[in-house]
Amino acid sequence: MNYTWIIITVLYILLTHLIAQYIGAKREIGYGKSVFWSLLFSPIIGFIITIMSKYPDNKKLHTTAKYN
Repeated sequence: MNYTWIIITVLYILLTHLIAQYIGAKREIGYGKSVFWSLLFSPIIGFIITIMSKYPDNKKLHTTAKYN
């Protein structure tokens, strides 16, 4: 029996998860959108889209908090 397609599919899903977890979660694109783009196109294209996303602006978090 030929297990090539199973191995390719598992590697594809694994690469997609790793891109989303380590890179996408730290950017504005987020984890979910990084997974979406990686699965829709390919992990390589998803990686490029994720890298093009900006880092979140931490100043917005501090200015919206109310200190009483």
